[in-house]
Amino acid sequence: MKKYYILLLLFWVAINYAQQGTETLIVDKAWLNESEEWSDYSYSGKIVFLINRNSEEGSLRLGNYDFLYDFCEGKPKFSNKAAYNSAEFSHPRKISSSTDKQGIVNTTYEGTLIFQLDKDYYSVIAIVTLLEKGGNILGAKMHLKESSRKEFAFSLKTSS
Repeated sequence: MKKYYILLLLFWVAINYAQQGTETLIVDKAWLNESEEWSDYSYSGKIVFLINRNSEEGSLRLGNYDFLYDFCEGKPKFSNKAAYNSAEFSHPRKISSSTDKQGIVNTTYEGTLIFQLDKDYYSVIAIVTLLEKGGNILGAKMHLKESSRKEFAFSLKTSS
C-alpha cells in the first residue's frame, strides 16, 4: 500500500510539473566574445535553461557551475560554492524586439540575475537576448550590464 501512495504522489507531482509550462533547454553549442572576437566556449557539464511559460516574459532559470562562475567573473564570494550551480533571471524588462529575414524574433531583456542558496545571496544586472521562431527558443546571448567585455552566445535544443 505504501508503494501505491508513493506512485500516486509521483504521478501528481509529474502532472503539476507538466501543467506549469516549464520548458527545459540544453545548450548545444556555446561561444564567447572577448575583445570583439568570437570563439568556441568550452564548459564542463550541461548548461541548462529552464523557461516557465506561465511566469513573466523573459524570465528564466540557468544551471551550470562553470558557466555561471565565468559569467560573474568569480566576483561573488559564496561560503557554499554550490550557490554557483543555478541562478534566476528575474524581473526582466523588455528593451527591444526585432524580427530578421528568416523570421527569427530577437527579444532583448534587462533584468536581475539572482544567485541564492541559504544565506548566500548575490545579484547582478544582466542583458539577455532570446532568439525565437514559431514559439521555439533557438538561442540566447547574454552579458553583464556593467561590463560588456564578455558576451556569451548559445544555440539551444529541447531536452528530449
